[in-house]
Amino acid sequence: MKIAGIVAEFNPFHYGHKYLIEKIKNDYNMDIVITAMSPNFVMRGEVAIFNKFERTKHALMNGIDMVVEIPTIYAVENATVFSCRAIELLNDLGITDLFFGVECDNQDIFDRIIKASKTIEYEKNFKEYLDNGDSFNTASKKSLLDIDEEFASILSSPNNILAIEYLKAIEIINPNIKPHFIKRVDTSYFDPVKEGTFIQSASAIRELINNGLEYEKYLPYDVKNIVHIMEKDVFEIIKYKIVSLSKKELTSIKGITEGFEGKLKSIKEFTTYENLIAVLTSKRNRETKIKRILIYLLLNIKKDEVSSSKLPYVRILGFNKTGQDYLKVFKNDDVEIFTSIKKSEYASLNRELDFTNIYSLISKEDIYKKEFSPVRLN
Repeated sequence: MKIAGIVAEFNPFHYGHKYLIEKIKNDYNMDIVITAMSPNFVMRGEVAIFNKFERTKHALMNGIDMVVEIPTIYAVENATVFSCRAIELLNDLGITDLFFGVECDNQDIFDRIIKASKTIEYEKNFKEYLDNGDSFNTASKKSLLDIDEEFASILSSPNNILAIEYLKAIEIINPNIKPHFIKRVDTSYFDPVKEGTFIQSASAIRELINNGLEYEKYLPYDVKNIVHIMEKDVFEIIKYKIVSLSKKELTSIKGITEGFEGKLKSIKEFTTYENLIAVLTSKRNRETKIKRILIYLLLNIKKDEVSSSKLPYVRILGFNKTGQDYLKVFKNDDVEIFTSIKKSEYASLNRELDFTNIYSLISKEDIYKKEFSPVRLN
């Protein structure tokens, strides 16, 4: 049986995602397509524009057979941790092939980058850049470019960087998983809205939504009556947390290192979310890292909540008949499979209820009850 895996945020699901799924089904003869999807909070330290149940439904309506949840504490993480956890989940469900969108579909240069990252030269340069105050990602990029400037075109795209991390994760978790590079069409990650195509980048679509502009035609489903969230919606809650928590309480939050709690408490005035992020951003703490820390603060994610151990369960957010039939026959004695959240021994699973309550508070839409049954598409 040929089982395709995709890692995605679908924030929101758009025609580019639909193109990827159709290409997988039409060109690669896969029996089932499974997606590991970020929930209500996503990797770049942002709140998902539509809730995870709506995004699951949109994926199922457009060709995905099963959606599994990347736990929030790993979904709001750097590319390495995010990718590793997602591939672990998909491997637990038996995928044979992994598909991902990239700006460059030349696997050779990706293999060269991974090989370069294992060299003594890379390690030496990486340490020097870190010691000079560069962030982890900047130090890594500079160290790779020191080895080969040709890597620049690859390392400039978040999708390509994720592809590198997927390949590294496959190498560790299950080298038998076959990777497939699917070149993006019409638009790239950072592109603004382009005329003459329905395929737009997720970031461009979010920009339209945040600015109150027309975006509906760029999504392959009806968005009538769907509540969407903007970054500014979280600002008042985060501001309250900064003001009300003590320095000691702040230091328990994931991502807050020694001295950073003082910087948070010393801010006398911040009028917007963007202003707060700008004040906190530095050479060592880039914007994305700051946004992640603020989401950890919003969700009260503590340092001791995050484990490096493999997850012993898979949580299914939704499925169609193909996905449901697969679950009936699939066996993996090493993991528990949940199709809804019940009180369990797994703290990270129980915590999703807390995170959904917070998302409901922000969106002013109660989605808590949806945690107790999967999204079904017959």
